[in-house]
Amino acid sequence: MLVFAIPAKAEGLYSEQFDASGAGDINDLLSDGAAEILEDMEIDPRDPEWVNNLGAENVFSKLVSFFKDGARAPLKAGFTMLAFLLVTAAAGTFEGLRLHEDTVSYVFALVSAAIFVSPIVSFISVCGSAVKGITTLMAGFIPVLAGILTASGKGLTASGMSFMLLAATSAVSNIASFVVLPLMNCYLGVGLAGSVAPIGGVNRLGEGIKKTALWSLSLILTLFIGILSVQTGVNRAADGLGVKTAKFMIGSFVPVAGGALSESLTTLLGSLNLLKTSFGMFGAVAVAVTVLPVLIELIIWRMVIYALTVAAETLGVKNRLDILVAADSVLAVLLGVLLFTAALFIISLAVVAGGGNG
Repeated sequence: MLVFAIPAKAEGLYSEQFDASGAGDINDLLSDGAAEILEDMEIDPRDPEWVNNLGAENVFSKLVSFFKDGARAPLKAGFTMLAFLLVTAAAGTFEGLRLHEDTVSYVFALVSAAIFVSPIVSFISVCGSAVKGITTLMAGFIPVLAGILTASGKGLTASGMSFMLLAATSAVSNIASFVVLPLMNCYLGVGLAGSVAPIGGVNRLGEGIKKTALWSLSLILTLFIGILSVQTGVNRAADGLGVKTAKFMIGSFVPVAGGALSESLTTLLGSLNLLKTSFGMFGAVAVAVTVLPVLIELIIWRMVIYALTVAAETLGVKNRLDILVAADSVLAVLLGVLLFTAALFIISLAVVAGGGNG
């Protein structure tokens, strides 16, 4: 009677295991914007078939919405800055103004700061908030995923994964808050000063910062994912051996009901593996929707800066480009940081959650 009372369907166990794991509180860790996007796309981890809602039409409509929202601030600042460049180029044709180059430089710097630098500084804060949103989500997400892995017989995988990802979460949060964002604001200030009184090497400094940051992030990401993949693969094999041993012991040494109990264990583990995969992939999607709107706006900012640079060279005001070059270098580094943060967790969750059932 006890044997037949054990639920036999993984789908029936999914909801109970979802609630018992604490996964139901994960939506509280999402930013308001990410939670709204997931709700509009009808993505709910309580439903094991939520992935079917990620259709091409649904995703494409959201991308169009991201582009529309992200283009407003860059295009507004870009057209205003273009108008100011036209005025500056026209003013440069007057002989009287050429005699007051210092004054013109100060005016240009002040107006540029009001038009262009101010929204860039605000956008730097938005990028920082996106990184913090991802790390906050992961700080609450990883322990729940580790608990699900442990319950499904993957204790070694859970312990190794949780240690590495929680360490990465703390490191990314601290580096973004105390190193990257202050450095970017400082460099943008140097670029603004360079547009008033040309500072030798500002462009080279920006290229150096950009290349160093991007190469360092690429190296760290490659090493981290490589180590996590090797560690997860070895631990998954060990966990799988443990699960198979438990099934064999139950089937061989429990009289009469051993085979039925072994099959019930298989069903339970199958449901837990479904929960693990569904929950892990939901985490990857949550990270993506958190960072994607910011990434799209950042790319639009860089496109606008490129267009302004071409316009400034065409209009003959190349000596005013220091602030644009500095802003582009800042945005390039921020793009690398956002891509690094998103890729770090998305790929890691795919490695951990995408393994075999063992």
